[in-house]
Amino acid sequence: MAITVAMVAGGHPATGQQPHPAPAAPPQAQHHPAARPPLEVLAQQTILVLPVQYLTFADSLNWSAQIPSIPAYLHTLDDELTFAFGERGLKKRWVFADGIARSMKRNPLIGIDPYALDAAQVRIDSKPDDWQLHDPLASQLRSLIALSDARYVLLPVELRLTSVHGQGQAKLHVVLIDARQAQLQWAGDIFGAPMPHFTPAVAADIASRFADLVAPPPH
Repeated sequence: MAITVAMVAGGHPATGQQPHPAPAAPPQAQHHPAARPPLEVLAQQTILVLPVQYLTFADSLNWSAQIPSIPAYLHTLDDELTFAFGERGLKKRWVFADGIARSMKRNPLIGIDPYALDAAQVRIDSKPDDWQLHDPLASQLRSLIALSDARYVLLPVELRLTSVHGQGQAKLHVVLIDARQAQLQWAGDIFGAPMPHFTPAVAADIASRFADLVAPPPH
């Protein structure tokens, strides 16, 4: 059964794209805490939340110097995503980066490293010709779901650290993919709160805002 998700447009906390853009201007909806989460339909599905693939810098605050290891920081963000979605009760049905990695270690013949997918075609600023994914990413995703009941994957493709009005800001580019059909279902950018200094709160904040798109925060 195909998943239909609401399009989110605007600057905070996410912008989204429709899988099949209409000739006319697409509708817009601003997401805020009082609104129903635009991706809430995913909460009832088995979803693989893959590791974040890329970290890039476009800031003028030298935040890159405060991240000595990009792989280690991406693992930190993966852990924050697991925590944020777990707070919303999704760990029973969803599988996160650490669980996916353990599954691949138990099945080495699959030969897929979930931390090093060929995801260039869905990165920030990429302009795919259509919403059909191509190999090798398409085959990689099919292999990853082969050991689970999942059909859909959430792929946090790229975290970009930028600057806005003299403060740093994180932007996480995320795509929802029907891995069986290798088709994009949704794409969006999640913006963190501007911060004057780089702190552990950067990863925690962006993870929480991502989780807000699926389920409301715990009270």
